[in-house]
Amino acid sequence: MSEPILPALAEAAGATEESPAFRDRSMRVGAVYTLSYTQAIVAVYDFDRERAGGLAKGMFLLAAKQTGDESFLLLRIQREARLPNATSNDETRQRAIESSGNEEAWDGKLDEWMRDQLSLHAVECSVLGTFIQQHDGYRYAEDIENYYAVHELMVWKPDSHTLSLIVNHRHRSNDVPIDQPLTKIGTTRFAAAERESATKADFSLDPTDVLKRRTVYLGMSRSGKSNGMKIVAEAIYRLRTQDLSKCRVGQLIFDLSGEYAQDNPQDGKALHCIHEVIGVARDGEVETYGLLPVPWDPDRKIMKINFFGEPFPPTWRTVDVEQAMDQLLAGREIVKGIMAHLTTIYTTSFRDADLAVPLDAEGSRGIQTRYRRAILAYQTALAAAGLTLPSWQPSVQGLFGKDIIDAMSPAQNAGSDNQTDYNEAATILTHAKQDQGRIEWTRLEIVFRALSKFVEDKKSGFGAFENAYITKSSSGEGWADPRLRSVIRIFASQNGPRMFQTAQQQHSPDVEVDFAERVVADLRKGKLVIIDQSAGDPEQNRTAAERVMWRIFLAQQDLFRRQLAQTTERDPTEGHIVVYLEEAHNLLPRANAANNLQTVWARSAKEGSKLNIGMVLATQAPSSVMPEILSETDNWILSYLNSESERRVIAGYMDFADFLEQIGKVSEQGFVRIRTLSQAYTVPVQLDKFRIDETSTERVAEDAP
Repeated sequence: MSEPILPALAEAAGATEESPAFRDRSMRVGAVYTLSYTQAIVAVYDFDRERAGGLAKGMFLLAAKQTGDESFLLLRIQREARLPNATSNDETRQRAIESSGNEEAWDGKLDEWMRDQLSLHAVECSVLGTFIQQHDGYRYAEDIENYYAVHELMVWKPDSHTLSLIVNHRHRSNDVPIDQPLTKIGTTRFAAAERESATKADFSLDPTDVLKRRTVYLGMSRSGKSNGMKIVAEAIYRLRTQDLSKCRVGQLIFDLSGEYAQDNPQDGKALHCIHEVIGVARDGEVETYGLLPVPWDPDRKIMKINFFGEPFPPTWRTVDVEQAMDQLLAGREIVKGIMAHLTTIYTTSFRDADLAVPLDAEGSRGIQTRYRRAILAYQTALAAAGLTLPSWQPSVQGLFGKDIIDAMSPAQNAGSDNQTDYNEAATILTHAKQDQGRIEWTRLEIVFRALSKFVEDKKSGFGAFENAYITKSSSGEGWADPRLRSVIRIFASQNGPRMFQTAQQQHSPDVEVDFAERVVADLRKGKLVIIDQSAGDPEQNRTAAERVMWRIFLAQQDLFRRQLAQTTERDPTEGHIVVYLEEAHNLLPRANAANNLQTVWARSAKEGSKLNIGMVLATQAPSSVMPEILSETDNWILSYLNSESERRVIAGYMDFADFLEQIGKVSEQGFVRIRTLSQAYTVPVQLDKFRIDETSTERVAEDAP
């Protein structure tokens, strides 16, 4: 459904019989030569073309009768066309050139009538649709109702007022009922060679188009993708200008290079100062996260977690245990990411061990004990890797009985080469039991290193102990369950735990709340959140981003269920989140990757609309984005792509085939083709330059090179 015409454009649309708007204001350039439902050939004289200031490829034209209502067909110039007399004109032109001998301009060899004949050319245009005049403005239809009598159809190049009507017309809307003015983000630009005197119009974005929708910015490096994303983020942030308590949309930016979270003297203040554009304090509006503290951002939240988790609660309640293990399991995912490339059996067993809290443990002391033992072994591996130790002291209380300690004694391991190691571990455990289970981490490492050999040693006493244990067990399970065996295998190599010692960069034993939960809470409050990943390892950044996104996705699922049952009226943007991904090809699964639709990025892109998650993806490789995501993308920003294969990817979407030649040829920063949810056709635009400085809170237009 068409949106009402913008108030600022009422003058352009307000045609009357005494003052027809576009006919009086626009420049007539030619006549329709042929017309079909999809294509039109427009005949143009050189005189009219020059008087109109040129006709650029991709430019809009208007076709209508010379009198009547103000409805018109909307055309877009595609390419030059040849009229039927082109061959004879070519022959005449050749004779004139031969006659001039390249000594003078050849048109001097022609009489005036012939010069006029040769000055008639044609352009081929695509028929985009029809602007139909109504009492309150214009309604746009994406087709034409019939062939017209072409001898009556003249063609105009729109003036700036009419061009503004065309490029800012809202054909449809998102179902987010916000009555807010559109935000200027650029100026129309049909050619890189466009002169300053060219007819132009401001181009405005409806920020609600981005909410709940997929947005892609496709273009080479240095084509202005970051600038474009900043402009979109600012437009959404400005929704709260009239009332800070309303229209608050949480925005999250994964900042790979630090340009959103750090000021650049060349570009002025970065996006983290966005609160200044509406004259409010940063507190409550913007949050920045990073791996390391920085002197220029004292309010930055450090993006670390406590890999050890919290001690087990004295009484097992699944909900309490899950809370105590929350950060441990979050850190566990980071460790798995660090070890993803390893292939040796002792590392893969440790990496792939399932440490999730067992849901059937309540009421089963055996399940609880086995789980606690595996967790303690994992925590000991963290300590052996060199991670900063937690403030609490570990305990083996209830985890190692007299029978396993006796099985590790020299008498039970006479034939083993490792009996000394087993005896040392047994002695340590005996002393710990006498001290109410208290033990040092370094002593635990000795215990688990010995235990890793003990359970695998065919000459040790473990086999006899395990058989006797199973015989007495009511469940028929062994003492060393598969989970424990997998975890302690990391100790089979002296350097095993060192394989993930880089996890220390993201670990702090003092963290009480997982930063991912803090990010979700900040987004809930409608803050702009920037995660500075410029100082991290790429794989660690990817893992951290995935973990944050899973928390967001699950939180939005929960909010969606709660809102279904909510009967009271709420703010239209309550719970809305927009996530920005720079270099999205580094995070999104490849189109042919296994289980690619199960990743959090794919699920968020496909299910995000229902969950009020909007996603803005920027990449220089359209082929890296799954077709399933592109097919559901509503907002497109296309800049320079130098690869023909990459241009072919977008050729099958919308009307982008009309712009492939220009996209592959013109590399100027900020020169883009835009099509949003509310638009019915693509518009070429020169984006404004995002800037926040000391003297002005207004964005200034970027000078075209």
